Amino acid sequence: MSHLPEHQTKNLVTRINRIEGQIGGIKKMIIEEQPYDQIIIQLNSARSAIQNISKILLEAQADHSLMNVAEGTALEDEMETLRKVLKQYTKMN
Repeated sequence: MSHLPEHQTKNLVTRINRIEGQIGGIKKMIIEEQPYDQIIIQLNSARSAIQNISKILLEAQADHSLMNVAEGTALEDEMETLRKVLKQYTKMN
């Protein structure tokens, strides 16, 4: 993630911290035996937040690969890296 701007890193950490809070809230809901439909709503919200982080990282990898190619890295190497990232991304969605 060497091409990821500092402000982007802080944004991702902030998002992850928020997700950690959501997960803690979900755990509390389960312990308190809250209605399952409400728990599922919160789980879907957390999943969506994780998917958004995944999308940001996918876009960052694409930018990173393009920058590397512009700086002289072999196109095929970067394409292979991007294929691996895309494969993982599609597993999530």
